[in-house]
Amino acid sequence: MARNIISSLCLVLLILISGVSSVRFAWAQEEPQALAERAINLLSYIAVDYADAVAEREVRDPRLYRQLQRQADMAEELLQQLPDKPGRTQLAGALRDLNRSIEQRDSADNVRRRANAAADRLAALYQLPRSPAEMLPPAKEAEAIYTERCAHCHGPRGTPGNAKGSDLRNRERMARFSLYDLYNTLDPARDDAHGHAIDGDLSSRERWALAVLVAGFSAPAEMPEATLAEKYPALVGLPGIAVTRPSELPVDAAAALGWWRANPDYTRRLQHPIVRAAGLIQLAQTSYRAGDPTESYHQLMLALREGFAPARLGLEERNSALASRLDQQWLDLRRAILDEAPTNEVIEKFQRLQAGVLRAREVLQPAPERGPYGWAALLFALALALGGLLWKGLRRRSRR
Repeated sequence: MARNIISSLCLVLLILISGVSSVRFAWAQEEPQALAERAINLLSYIAVDYADAVAEREVRDPRLYRQLQRQADMAEELLQQLPDKPGRTQLAGALRDLNRSIEQRDSADNVRRRANAAADRLAALYQLPRSPAEMLPPAKEAEAIYTERCAHCHGPRGTPGNAKGSDLRNRERMARFSLYDLYNTLDPARDDAHGHAIDGDLSSRERWALAVLVAGFSAPAEMPEATLAEKYPALVGLPGIAVTRPSELPVDAAAALGWWRANPDYTRRLQHPIVRAAGLIQLAQTSYRAGDPTESYHQLMLALREGFAPARLGLEERNSALASRLDQQWLDLRRAILDEAPTNEVIEKFQRLQAGVLRAREVLQPAPERGPYGWAALLFALALALGGLLWKGLRRRSRR
């Protein structure tokens, strides 16, 4: 009897130890990504808020300035806790340069560029997925959540009034955030601004919807001209619309992105399917490099179904050889992922497919239309040519 009890206790203890080990393993798997995301969150706040703390090398807000210094120090500490990789030493140097720029009260533009560049390099080095694979949800999906959890601090439409929250209608400040930066603030594991009661139980889709809603508070009221989507095709689709900060763009592109990211339902109609395919292939490669082949395969199939398939008929008509070659490249890459081929082989196939899809985008570009000045110039040239021919004919007659 005693032996049975001891055996049972040992079994329970073994199960508990196994469970603890499993949890520790899960933490070890998730920790690098969580640490990197937290560091990116700190860097994005430095990029956004430094202009309010320092102007013309003078500290205008001492409390905010000290907070930004602490955030820069924390970002350096978090990087040291991340796994060592080729490129981490250079990134550590970039963070030290950022810290020095803050200490020397450098210009807001320089600090913003340094902070954003470090955040982007950190995301690339540790393969962070900063864009959803599925389409961005509309803002209306987050309206009830915002009213219930956010409005008491930020106001019903982003203007806090006497409340303690930041002004979400400040266009200059909000243009320094990407959609991903806003999304990244909505997780208590990455950001200290909100507690678990505010965003602890939000799904990924709800957080993206809140990011879209909040970005819309400061968006321009007027819809951009459709020609801007042709001029900046990467900004109307994922991942560009999610990871690009309007403040880093030319004036016309910044205003357009401000509107596009607040209206994803309309904006997705402006995106060429093959651009959608290229963006999803990029996400799939990022997921694969991060050690998630299942998510990578899902994103790759979305790229095939929602991007390449709708554009294939047009590509077949313009360049049948390229269409056939891409068919084979899709097949080869899918097989390589499913067969668990060596990583270097899979990455090489990703890169070949991406290059082929970008070539397809060039092939499918519409022929440039002649504007009124182009047609006028052509008619003028024809008139000159015709006049020259008539003049030569008259001279020949006069000589006779």
